[in-house]
Amino acid sequence: MRNSRLKLSIALGLVILYMLSALLWWAFALVKHQEAAYEKNLQILSAKKSWADEYIYHFLYSKTVNSAESDTFILGNDTFYFQKTLLKQEIFDRFPEFDVLFVTKGQRLVKQISLPIREDIQRDLYRTLLNKKKAWIYEGITLGIITILIGVAMFVYLDKVIRLNTQQNNFLLAVTHELKTPIAASKLSLQTLQKSKSPELVDKMISMGLANIRRLSSMVEQILMATRFESKVLDPNFEETELDSLVESTLESMDLGEDKFSRLNIKLGLTKPLLLDKSLISIVIKNLVNNAFKYSESDSSIQVKTVESENNVKLIIVDNGIGIPESEKKKVFEKFFRVGEEKTRKQPGSGLGLYLVKKITEIHKGKIVLSDNKPSGCIFTITLSKNIKVDEVV
Repeated sequence: MRNSRLKLSIALGLVILYMLSALLWWAFALVKHQEAAYEKNLQILSAKKSWADEYIYHFLYSKTVNSAESDTFILGNDTFYFQKTLLKQEIFDRFPEFDVLFVTKGQRLVKQISLPIREDIQRDLYRTLLNKKKAWIYEGITLGIITILIGVAMFVYLDKVIRLNTQQNNFLLAVTHELKTPIAASKLSLQTLQKSKSPELVDKMISMGLANIRRLSSMVEQILMATRFESKVLDPNFEETELDSLVESTLESMDLGEDKFSRLNIKLGLTKPLLLDKSLISIVIKNLVNNAFKYSESDSSIQVKTVESENNVKLIIVDNGIGIPESEKKKVFEKFFRVGEEKTRKQPGSGLGLYLVKKITEIHKGKIVLSDNKPSGCIFTITLSKNIKVDEVV
Protein backbone atom coordinates (compact mmCIF):
# COMPACT_ATOMS: atom_id res chain seq x y z
CA MET A 1 0.00 0.00 0.00
CA ARG A 2 2.85 2.38 0.81
CA ASN A 3 4.40 1.75 -2.62
CA SER A 4 1.04 2.42 -4.28
CA ARG A 5 0.63 5.68 -2.38
CA LEU A 6 4.20 6.71 -3.25
CA LYS A 7 3.62 6.00 -6.94
CA LEU A 8 0.33 7.87 -6.80
CA SER A 9 2.01 10.86 -5.12
CA ILE A 10 4.80 10.95 -7.72
CA ALA A 11 2.37 10.61 -10.65
CA LEU A 12 0.01 13.32 -9.39
CA GLY A 13 2.97 15.52 -8.46
CA LEU A 14 4.33 15.29 -12.01
CA VAL A 15 0.90 15.99 -13.50
CA ILE A 16 0.40 19.03 -11.23
CA LEU A 17 3.92 20.27 -11.99
CA TYR A 18 3.25 19.94 -15.72
CA MET A 19 -0.08 21.76 -15.45
CA LEU A 20 1.44 24.54 -13.32
CA SER A 21 4.27 24.93 -15.83
CA ALA A 22 1.72 25.14 -18.65
CA LEU A 23 -0.28 27.75 -16.70
CA LEU A 24 2.87 29.76 -16.00
CA TRP A 25 3.80 29.69 -19.68
CA TRP A 26 0.23 30.62 -20.63
CA ALA A 27 0.14 33.60 -18.24
CA PHE A 28 3.61 34.74 -19.36
CA ALA A 29 2.59 34.46 -23.04
CA LEU A 30 -0.58 36.49 -22.45
CA VAL A 31 1.35 39.21 -20.59
CA LYS A 32 3.85 39.41 -23.44
CA HIS A 33 1.00 39.51 -25.93
CA GLN A 34 -0.57 42.44 -24.10
CA GLU A 35 2.77 44.28 -23.99
CA ALA A 36 3.11 43.72 -27.73
CA ALA A 37 -0.42 45.07 -28.24
CA TYR A 38 0.52 48.18 -26.22
CA GLU A 39 3.64 48.74 -28.31
CA LYS A 40 1.61 48.21 -31.48
CA ASN A 41 -0.90 50.89 -30.43
CA LEU A 42 1.97 53.30 -29.81
CA GLN A 43 3.38 52.50 -33.23
CA ILE A 44 -0.04 53.11 -34.82
CA LEU A 45 -0.27 56.49 -33.09
CA SER A 46 3.29 57.31 -34.19
CA ALA A 47 2.42 56.43 -37.79
CA LYS A 48 -0.76 58.50 -37.50
CA LYS A 49 1.32 61.43 -36.26
CA SER A 50 3.49 61.24 -39.39
CA TRP A 51 0.33 61.22 -41.46
CA ALA A 52 -0.99 64.23 -39.49
CA ASP A 53 2.26 66.15 -40.10
CA GLU A 54 1.96 65.51 -43.80
CA TYR A 55 -1.72 66.48 -43.82
CA ILE A 56 -0.96 69.78 -42.03
CA TYR A 57 1.76 70.60 -44.57
CA HIS A 58 -0.57 70.04 -47.52
CA PHE A 59 -3.43 71.85 -45.79
CA LEU A 60 -1.32 74.95 -45.11
CA TYR A 61 0.16 74.76 -48.60
CA SER A 62 -3.32 74.95 -50.10
CA LYS A 63 -4.84 77.38 -47.57
CA THR A 64 -1.97 79.80 -46.82
CA VAL A 65 -3.11 83.44 -46.79
CA ASN A 66 -0.73 86.28 -45.92
CA SER A 67 -2.99 88.81 -44.19
CA ALA A 68 -3.07 90.92 -41.07
CA GLU A 69 -5.09 88.27 -39.19
CA SER A 70 -2.83 85.40 -40.23
CA ASP A 71 -0.18 83.75 -38.06
CA THR A 72 3.17 82.67 -39.41
CA PHE A 73 4.04 78.95 -39.38
CA ILE A 74 7.22 77.21 -40.40
CA LEU A 75 7.24 73.58 -41.47
CA GLY A 76 10.63 72.29 -42.49
CA ASN A 77 12.08 74.92 -44.80
CA ASP A 78 8.70 76.41 -45.82
CA THR A 79 6.77 79.27 -44.29
CA PHE A 80 2.96 79.42 -44.28
CA TYR A 81 0.32 81.95 -43.19
CA PHE A 82 -2.98 80.96 -41.63
CA GLN A 83 -5.16 81.74 -38.63
CA LYS A 84 -4.02 79.74 -35.58
CA THR A 85 -7.55 79.10 -34.22
CA LEU A 86 -8.83 77.78 -37.55
CA LEU A 87 -5.78 75.58 -37.99
CA LYS A 88 -6.11 74.19 -34.45
CA GLN A 89 -9.79 73.34 -35.02
CA GLU A 90 -8.99 71.64 -38.33
CA ILE A 91 -6.27 69.49 -36.77
CA PHE A 92 -8.41 68.58 -33.76
CA ASP A 93 -11.33 67.57 -35.99
CA ARG A 94 -9.10 65.39 -38.15
CA PHE A 95 -6.81 63.97 -35.46
CA PRO A 96 -8.52 63.95 -32.05
CA GLU A 97 -5.84 61.64 -30.60
CA PHE A 98 -3.33 64.51 -30.44
CA ASP A 99 -3.00 67.77 -28.60
CA VAL A 100 -2.20 70.77 -30.82
CA LEU A 101 0.65 72.94 -29.52
CA PHE A 102 2.21 75.96 -31.17
CA VAL A 103 5.84 76.69 -30.31
CA THR A 104 7.09 80.23 -30.95
CA LYS A 105 10.55 80.49 -32.55
CA GLY A 106 12.65 83.63 -32.08
CA GLN A 107 11.49 87.23 -32.17
CA ARG A 108 9.55 86.96 -35.39
CA LEU A 109 6.64 85.16 -33.71
CA VAL A 110 7.06 82.31 -36.14
CA LYS A 111 5.32 79.22 -34.84
CA GLN A 112 6.10 75.51 -35.15
CA ILE A 113 3.37 72.88 -34.75
CA SER A 114 3.75 70.07 -32.22
CA LEU A 115 1.34 67.10 -32.00
CA PRO A 116 1.96 65.11 -28.77
CA ILE A 117 -0.33 62.19 -27.98
CA ARG A 118 -3.05 63.26 -25.56
CA GLU A 119 -2.22 62.38 -21.96
CA ASP A 120 -5.60 60.78 -21.27
CA ILE A 121 -5.13 58.45 -24.27
CA GLN A 122 -1.63 57.52 -23.07
CA ARG A 123 -2.98 56.89 -19.57
CA ASP A 124 -5.81 54.74 -20.93
CA LEU A 125 -3.42 52.66 -23.02
CA TYR A 126 -1.04 52.16 -20.08
CA ARG A 127 -3.90 51.47 -17.67
CA THR A 128 -5.30 48.89 -20.08
CA LEU A 129 -1.86 47.28 -20.26
CA LEU A 130 -1.56 47.09 -16.46
CA ASN A 131 -5.12 45.84 -15.96
CA LYS A 132 -4.69 43.13 -18.56
CA LYS A 133 -1.35 42.05 -17.10
CA LYS A 134 -2.85 41.91 -13.59
CA ALA A 135 -5.89 40.01 -14.90
CA TRP A 136 -3.75 37.37 -16.63
CA ILE A 137 -1.46 37.04 -13.61
CA TYR A 138 -4.38 36.74 -11.17
CA GLU A 139 -6.16 34.27 -13.44
CA GLY A 140 -2.98 32.25 -13.70
CA ILE A 141 -2.59 32.21 -9.91
CA THR A 142 -6.27 31.31 -9.46
CA LEU A 143 -6.07 28.49 -11.99
CA GLY A 144 -2.85 27.33 -10.35
CA ILE A 145 -4.52 27.17 -6.95
CA ILE A 146 -7.53 25.38 -8.48
CA THR A 147 -5.14 22.92 -10.15
CA ILE A 148 -3.40 22.23 -6.85
CA LEU A 149 -6.74 21.78 -5.07
CA ILE A 150 -7.96 19.43 -7.79
CA GLY A 151 -4.70 17.51 -7.51
CA VAL A 152 -5.05 17.25 -3.73
CA ALA A 153 -8.70 16.18 -4.09
CA MET A 154 -7.70 13.56 -6.68
CA PHE A 155 -4.95 12.30 -4.37
CA VAL A 156 -7.35 12.04 -1.43
CA TYR A 157 -9.96 10.28 -3.55
CA LEU A 158 -7.53 7.88 -5.26
CA ASP A 159 -5.74 7.25 -1.97
CA LYS A 160 -9.09 6.37 -0.44
CA VAL A 161 -9.80 4.02 -3.36
CA ILE A 162 -6.38 2.40 -2.96
CA ARG A 163 -6.88 2.02 0.77
CA LEU A 164 -10.35 0.56 0.24
CA ASN A 165 -9.06 -1.85 -2.40
CA THR A 166 -6.21 -2.86 -0.10
CA GLN A 167 -8.62 -3.38 2.79
CA GLN A 168 -10.98 -5.35 0.55
CA ASN A 169 -8.09 -7.52 -0.62
CA ASN A 170 -7.10 -8.02 3.02
CA PHE A 171 -10.71 -8.86 3.79
CA LEU A 172 -10.82 -11.44 1.00
CA LEU A 173 -7.57 -12.97 2.25
CA ALA A 174 -8.90 -13.06 5.81
CA VAL A 175 -12.32 -14.40 4.85
CA THR A 176 -10.75 -17.02 2.63
CA HIS A 177 -8.62 -18.18 5.54
CA GLU A 178 -11.52 -17.90 7.99
CA LEU A 179 -13.77 -19.98 5.77
CA LYS A 180 -11.22 -22.56 4.70
CA THR A 181 -10.05 -23.33 8.22
CA PRO A 182 -13.42 -24.29 9.81
CA ILE A 183 -14.58 -26.00 6.61
CA ALA A 184 -11.40 -28.09 6.53
CA ALA A 185 -11.71 -28.84 10.26
CA SER A 186 -15.39 -29.81 9.88
CA LYS A 187 -14.54 -32.02 6.92
CA LEU A 188 -11.81 -33.71 8.95
CA SER A 189 -14.23 -34.25 11.86
CA LEU A 190 -16.80 -35.87 9.57
CA GLN A 191 -14.18 -38.06 7.91
CA THR A 192 -12.96 -39.15 11.34
CA LEU A 193 -16.52 -39.95 12.40
CA GLN A 194 -16.98 -41.96 9.23
CA LYS A 195 -13.96 -44.12 10.00
CA SER A 196 -14.23 -44.41 13.78
CA LYS A 197 -17.17 -45.44 15.99
CA SER A 198 -15.53 -44.70 19.34
CA PRO A 199 -18.09 -42.94 21.59
CA GLU A 200 -15.43 -40.65 23.09
CA LEU A 201 -14.10 -39.71 19.65
CA VAL A 202 -17.63 -39.17 18.31
CA ASP A 203 -18.42 -36.67 21.07
CA LYS A 204 -15.12 -34.89 20.51
CA MET A 205 -15.58 -34.65 16.74
CA ILE A 206 -19.17 -33.42 17.13
CA SER A 207 -17.99 -30.71 19.53
CA MET A 208 -15.27 -29.67 17.09
CA GLY A 209 -17.74 -29.62 14.21
CA LEU A 210 -20.22 -27.51 16.14
CA ALA A 211 -17.47 -25.07 17.17
CA ASN A 212 -16.40 -24.65 13.54
CA ILE A 213 -20.00 -24.18 12.44
CA ARG A 214 -20.42 -21.46 15.08
CA ARG A 215 -17.26 -19.81 13.77
CA LEU A 216 -18.63 -19.88 10.21
CA SER A 217 -21.99 -18.62 11.42
CA SER A 218 -20.33 -15.71 13.22
CA MET A 219 -18.39 -14.78 10.09
CA VAL A 220 -21.50 -14.87 7.90
CA GLU A 221 -23.45 -12.89 10.50
CA GLN A 222 -20.84 -10.12 10.52
CA ILE A 223 -20.75 -9.93 6.72
CA LEU A 224 -24.56 -9.75 6.54
CA MET A 225 -24.66 -7.13 9.28
CA ALA A 226 -22.08 -4.96 7.49
CA THR A 227 -24.09 -5.31 4.27
CA ARG A 228 -27.25 -4.18 6.06
CA PHE A 229 -25.45 -1.13 7.40
CA GLU A 230 -24.16 -0.25 3.94
CA SER A 231 -27.56 -0.69 2.30
CA LYS A 232 -29.32 1.01 5.25
CA VAL A 233 -31.93 -1.71 5.58
CA LEU A 234 -31.22 -2.46 9.24
CA ASP A 235 -34.35 -2.21 11.38
CA PRO A 236 -33.31 -2.04 15.07
CA ASN A 237 -35.68 -3.20 17.77
CA PHE A 238 -35.23 -0.94 20.82
CA GLU A 239 -36.66 -1.92 24.16
CA GLU A 240 -36.04 -1.30 27.85
CA THR A 241 -33.10 -3.55 28.73
CA GLU A 242 -30.91 -4.09 31.79
CA LEU A 243 -27.41 -3.81 30.38
CA ASP A 244 -25.83 -5.81 33.22
CA SER A 245 -28.10 -8.78 32.55
CA LEU A 246 -27.42 -8.52 28.84
CA VAL A 247 -23.64 -8.51 29.46
CA GLU A 248 -23.90 -11.62 31.64
CA SER A 249 -26.13 -13.55 29.25
CA THR A 250 -23.96 -12.60 26.27
CA LEU A 251 -20.74 -13.73 27.96
CA GLU A 252 -22.36 -17.02 28.96
CA SER A 253 -23.57 -17.62 25.40
CA MET A 254 -20.09 -17.13 23.93
CA ASP A 255 -18.96 -20.62 24.96
CA LEU A 256 -15.56 -19.34 26.01
CA GLY A 257 -14.58 -22.42 27.95
CA GLU A 258 -13.33 -22.66 31.50
CA ASP A 259 -9.84 -21.33 30.76
CA LYS A 260 -11.05 -18.12 29.09
CA PHE A 261 -14.07 -17.55 31.32
CA SER A 262 -11.85 -17.70 34.40
CA ARG A 263 -9.77 -14.84 32.97
CA LEU A 264 -12.79 -12.54 32.87
CA ASN A 265 -12.96 -9.89 35.58
CA ILE A 266 -16.60 -8.78 35.50
CA LYS A 267 -17.68 -5.72 37.46
CA LEU A 268 -21.28 -4.68 36.89
CA GLY A 269 -23.02 -1.88 38.74
CA LEU A 270 -26.03 -0.50 36.89
CA THR A 271 -29.50 0.09 38.28
CA LYS A 272 -31.53 1.71 35.56
CA PRO A 273 -32.67 -0.06 32.33
CA LEU A 274 -31.61 1.46 29.03
CA LEU A 275 -33.28 1.67 25.65
CA LEU A 276 -31.26 -0.86 23.64
CA ASP A 277 -31.42 -3.35 20.80
CA LYS A 278 -30.40 -6.55 22.60
CA SER A 279 -29.10 -8.42 19.57
CA LEU A 280 -26.98 -5.49 18.38
CA ILE A 281 -25.47 -4.73 21.79
CA SER A 282 -24.71 -8.45 22.15
CA ILE A 283 -22.68 -8.23 18.93
CA VAL A 284 -20.76 -5.29 20.40
CA ILE A 285 -19.96 -7.22 23.59
CA LYS A 286 -18.93 -10.36 21.70
CA ASN A 287 -16.69 -8.50 19.25
CA LEU A 288 -14.89 -6.49 21.92
CA VAL A 289 -14.41 -9.46 24.26
CA ASN A 290 -13.26 -11.74 21.43
CA ASN A 291 -10.75 -9.09 20.32
CA ALA A 292 -9.50 -8.75 23.88
CA PHE A 293 -8.87 -12.51 24.11
CA LYS A 294 -7.46 -12.68 20.59
CA TYR A 295 -4.72 -10.10 21.14
CA SER A 296 -3.84 -10.88 24.76
CA GLU A 297 -1.54 -13.41 26.38
CA SER A 298 -3.17 -16.67 27.44
CA ASP A 299 -2.72 -15.90 31.14
CA SER A 300 -3.77 -12.22 31.16
CA SER A 301 -7.11 -11.04 32.50
CA ILE A 302 -9.87 -9.29 30.59
CA GLN A 303 -11.96 -6.75 32.47
CA VAL A 304 -15.59 -6.12 31.56
CA LYS A 305 -17.35 -3.50 33.62
CA THR A 306 -20.25 -1.08 33.57
CA VAL A 307 -20.12 2.33 35.20
CA GLU A 308 -23.05 4.63 35.87
CA SER A 309 -22.98 8.43 36.12
CA GLU A 310 -25.74 11.00 36.38
CA ASN A 311 -26.67 11.05 32.68
CA ASN A 312 -24.62 8.27 31.08
CA VAL A 313 -23.74 4.60 31.30
CA LYS A 314 -20.35 3.28 30.25
CA LEU A 315 -19.51 -0.22 29.06
CA ILE A 316 -15.74 -0.71 29.40
CA ILE A 317 -13.61 -3.60 28.13
CA VAL A 318 -9.96 -3.58 29.24
CA ASP A 319 -7.22 -5.94 28.10
CA ASN A 320 -3.47 -6.27 28.64
CA GLY A 321 -2.68 -7.27 25.08
CA ILE A 322 -0.35 -5.95 22.39
CA GLY A 323 -2.21 -2.65 22.03
CA ILE A 324 -2.78 -0.57 18.92
CA PRO A 325 -0.27 1.96 17.51
CA GLU A 326 -1.29 5.60 17.86
CA SER A 327 -1.18 6.10 14.08
CA GLU A 328 -3.79 3.37 13.56
CA LYS A 329 -6.22 4.16 16.37
CA LYS A 330 -8.50 6.19 14.13
CA LYS A 331 -8.43 3.57 11.38
CA VAL A 332 -9.41 0.49 13.40
CA PHE A 333 -13.10 1.40 13.15
CA GLU A 334 -12.97 1.52 9.34
CA LYS A 335 -14.49 -1.31 7.36
CA PHE A 336 -12.02 -4.10 6.48
CA PHE A 337 -9.14 -2.39 8.31
CA ARG A 338 -6.80 -4.57 10.33
CA VAL A 339 -3.62 -3.61 12.13
CA GLY A 340 -0.52 -4.67 10.21
CA GLU A 341 -0.28 -6.62 6.96
CA GLU A 342 -2.80 -9.39 6.32
CA LYS A 343 -0.15 -11.86 5.15
CA THR A 344 1.84 -11.46 8.38
CA ARG A 345 -1.07 -11.63 10.86
CA LYS A 346 -1.41 -14.74 12.93
CA GLN A 347 -4.80 -13.98 14.46
CA PRO A 348 -7.94 -14.69 12.43
CA GLY A 349 -10.37 -11.90 11.65
CA SER A 350 -12.21 -10.08 8.87
CA GLY A 351 -11.72 -6.42 9.74
CA LEU A 352 -15.45 -6.00 10.34
CA GLY A 353 -15.70 -6.43 14.10
CA LEU A 354 -14.78 -2.91 15.28
CA TYR A 355 -16.54 -1.40 12.26
CA LEU A 356 -19.78 -3.02 13.44
CA VAL A 357 -19.09 -1.97 17.04
CA LYS A 358 -18.87 1.68 16.02
CA LYS A 359 -21.91 1.53 13.73
CA ILE A 360 -24.06 -0.12 16.41
CA THR A 361 -22.89 2.43 19.00
CA GLU A 362 -23.82 5.26 16.66
CA ILE A 363 -27.28 3.74 16.12
CA HIS A 364 -27.74 3.96 19.89
CA LYS A 365 -26.63 7.64 19.78
CA GLY A 366 -23.57 6.71 21.82
CA LYS A 367 -19.86 7.06 21.26
CA ILE A 368 -16.88 4.75 21.52
CA VAL A 369 -13.40 5.78 22.62
CA LEU A 370 -10.20 3.76 22.26
CA SER A 371 -7.40 4.50 24.70
CA ASP A 372 -4.20 2.86 25.92
CA ASN A 373 -4.08 0.63 28.96
CA LYS A 374 -0.76 1.24 30.70
CA PRO A 375 1.67 -0.44 30.45
CA SER A 376 0.12 -2.42 27.58
CA GLY A 377 -3.24 -3.19 26.08
CA CYS A 378 -6.37 -1.31 25.09
CA ILE A 379 -9.39 0.21 26.77
CA PHE A 380 -12.62 0.40 24.77
CA THR A 381 -15.19 2.69 26.39
CA ILE A 382 -18.74 2.87 25.05
CA THR A 383 -20.84 5.71 26.44
CA LEU A 384 -24.64 5.49 26.21
CA SER A 385 -27.17 8.04 27.37
CA LYS A 386 -29.57 7.09 30.16
CA ASN A 387 -32.16 9.57 28.93
CA ILE A 388 -32.41 8.52 25.27
CA LYS A 389 -35.96 8.34 23.90
CA VAL A 390 -37.48 6.00 21.34
CA ASP A 391 -38.06 8.71 18.73
CA GLU A 392 -34.37 9.69 18.95
CA VAL A 393 -33.06 6.31 17.91
CA VAL A 394 -35.78 4.94 15.65
